[in-house]
Amino acid sequence: MNKPITGPVRRAAFALLCGVALTLAPVMPAWAQSDDLIVALSTFSEETMTPWGGSGQRKTYLDVVYEYLTYMDPETLETVPGLAESWEMSPDGTTWTFNLRRGVQFSGGYGEMTSEDVAYSIARLIREDSRAGPASPMRRAIASVETPDAYTVVVNLNFPDFELAQGYFGAGQQLGVVSKKHFDTLGEADAEPTPIGTGAYELGSITPGSEIVMTLRDDVADHWRVSPEFENIVFKVVPEESTRVAMLRTGEADIAPIGFDSIPTVRDAGLDIVSAQATWSPVVRFGGLIQTAENRYNPDNPWAIREVRQALNYAVDKQTIIDELFQGEGTVASADTPVPAWLDVEPYPYDPDRARELLAETGYPDGFDITIRTFTTAPGAELPLMAEAVALYWQDIGVNASIEPVDWPSLRTEWTEGRANNYVWTHRGFPFASAANGLEAGFMAASLFASFTSPELEAMIQSFSDEGDLDARSQKFTEIGQYLRDEAAAVFIALANEPYGVSTKVDQWKITTAYVWNFDQVSRAD
Repeated sequence: MNKPITGPVRRAAFALLCGVALTLAPVMPAWAQSDDLIVALSTFSEETMTPWGGSGQRKTYLDVVYEYLTYMDPETLETVPGLAESWEMSPDGTTWTFNLRRGVQFSGGYGEMTSEDVAYSIARLIREDSRAGPASPMRRAIASVETPDAYTVVVNLNFPDFELAQGYFGAGQQLGVVSKKHFDTLGEADAEPTPIGTGAYELGSITPGSEIVMTLRDDVADHWRVSPEFENIVFKVVPEESTRVAMLRTGEADIAPIGFDSIPTVRDAGLDIVSAQATWSPVVRFGGLIQTAENRYNPDNPWAIREVRQALNYAVDKQTIIDELFQGEGTVASADTPVPAWLDVEPYPYDPDRARELLAETGYPDGFDITIRTFTTAPGAELPLMAEAVALYWQDIGVNASIEPVDWPSLRTEWTEGRANNYVWTHRGFPFASAANGLEAGFMAASLFASFTSPELEAMIQSFSDEGDLDARSQKFTEIGQYLRDEAAAVFIALANEPYGVSTKVDQWKITTAYVWNFDQVSRAD
């Protein structure tokens, strides 16, 4: 067995790892225009322009163009009207009726939004070739969509969903409403590169891999929802965090996601930090654990054994990772999404001796080899460093981890195609406005993004989804959280905050745990 790593040596290793992130030389391109809001991002993800064309990470730039049936009030966190002025649910939760706002206009002269546009948007999002994260569970849930008149949409479900309005149909998900006329007129291939929505902005220009400029619509003065204060929102791809920080300090960027180590530097420059609380959860996911889908389950992996997964959890000092990598900006997690019903689920304590005992009991007294794939994203610049830290802890119990840096689109493709079965990877969990949506996305085989399933778990989730009593739903949800913890469905690390550096050009930017993409509501400082 490998020699245990002592506390001082481990902390020295952390310091070295963290130091690597701080030695990158900043590059300071002269990009800024005084009348623009410049947002420096680590990635554009797939860089596609339709709601169904890729991951939810693209909402960063798409949500100033597309709008949603419902939104979340940033003060109360209650679901409030959006493109739907009101909605009703049948007593059994299987039929939802949405009453649309009248007079809302699409950009580009494509006319008024009607029920046909909403029905088309739903159908296109859940089509078999959709790459949107919620597509597969939504496809499973939705039986049919009816449009009895121009301003009414009736959604019939295959099973109850008591949170549809705030969940799959809300702004936290990917059902942005597109113009059916736009696609009918140009055809899909020609329409997809140009986003046409009801939002206050439209696509001004795009430089692939570098810049996306969203420009105010000519008729924005009459917009129903927002009164933007910036003519253009310029999104820049700036993968290096040191460069993003340098841009903030020189005024070449106004908003940028930053790492936790950069917070003091940004504050010392006289700039503000805006943090959304517990917006993401750094986690290590296990491949090949979809027990209810043969092509996505690998029983030969050591971590197919529950006690091995438990050992890998006990082996990691998560509080030290939080303190050293995340500057204390988080709490130890027992799950990969911050929901009240799971707050009382006890996380795994740091207990390397117990980890070694479990490995010996399961036939791995000398450990085994394992591959950790990792990538950077925002939030998530620390994921590669976290992978290094986890590898150090696993080394301490005899597990030899090899780290492979990858890019997120490649890993995402392997995951969704059922080819991520022989390795583990760092990832990030997100909060869901609907608890049921989070369960369906992460822990049911019908979802391409499931990372752990079992017959028992899917039965528990189905029972939760069918339950209409609020108290009973809460209890069942807590029981699911405890089950996921006991099964060690992943190595849950932390519930972490999401810090952004903000320039002096910005007055107010209100973000919440569930929604951080409202750049169209950033106000300008005097």
